[in-house]
Order: sequence, then structure tokens, then C-alpha cells
Amino acid sequence: MSALPPVASVNVQSPGFSKPAQAINATPPSEQGGDRNIFLDLMAQANDDQLRSEQAIDSLVSGKTEDVQQVVMEVVKAEMSFQVFMEVRNQIIESYDELMRMQF
Repeated sequence: MSALPPVASVNVQSPGFSKPAQAINATPPSEQGGDRNIFLDLMAQANDDQLRSEQAIDSLVSGKTEDVQQVVMEVVKAEMSFQVFMEVRNQIIESYDELMRMQF
């Protein structure tokens, strides 16, 4: 699957769009600082939380820490982070499926 070009860079030759020159001269998102991929950031956060949770469990099992409450908090945080990630993923897939069902 190839990435779609940004909407601002598409040269629209339709009578409904009165100013195509503005679309051509629009600043690409990378120069505006808005090219962050929120999905990848969310995935990285879920992964970091999972790793922190595993480290907390290892510390508890090895006896380096005795704070069970902190370990439980890390595990719950990792679980919630993963659930949020999966919900966003499911919404993206659902939106993609909806777009594929559209008829033009």
C-alpha cells in the first residue's frame, strides 16, 4: 500500500476549486513541523510501557524491589496503554474499510 500525497500538494483542476495555485504553493507538512505520526508515537509509548512493566516484574521477582504496589501500577499502565493502542488501531482499520466501501 502506498502513501497518499498530502492534500495540499494535489493539483486539483476542478471548477469547484477556485485557487489551485494556493494548493501547489502550500508548505509541505514536514516544513511546518506537523508530520508526526501519532499512531507510531502511540505504538512506541505502548512498547515503552510494556518494557517498563517487565523490568518492574523482574525487579520484584529478583528481590531488587519490594514495592508490589509500584509493580502493579506499571503492569496496569502497560495494559491500559496497549488497550488504547489497539482501540486506535481498530478505529483506523474500520475507517479504512469504510473508505474502501465508498463508491464514487
